[in-house]
Amino acid sequence: MDYQFYQQPKPNDRHSRRMETWSIVMGIISLSTLCMVYPSIICGALGIVFALLSRGGETQLSNRAKAGLTMSISALAMVVFFFIYTIVFANLYYGGLENMLRESCEMMGLDYDALFGQP
Repeated sequence: MDYQFYQQPKPNDRHSRRMETWSIVMGIISLSTLCMVYPSIICGALGIVFALLSRGGETQLSNRAKAGLTMSISALAMVVFFFIYTIVFANLYYGGLENMLRESCEMMGLDYDALFGQP
């Protein structure tokens, strides 16, 4: 007796592997460039967009897309936290960002007015 085993057809997987990979890459770049504000914000936003685009019409994200989305969101959250912390720190200890810049220039031996072109 000859039995034939029929394989179930694979469900139509419309997830984009390239978008998942780019989401992870952008998440890693955004986490590794936290000290540089702009690249981290740009790469974090792109990582979120790529993770959402990787669904390809499906309702759920794959595990790789979830990892990229998590890294990108956490990097953006940390950048926003650092930015808010800097502004609060400058206001509490120096009375504003301009006073903090003046103090930093004095510590480095630079003339603040000549540096920023103020009379």
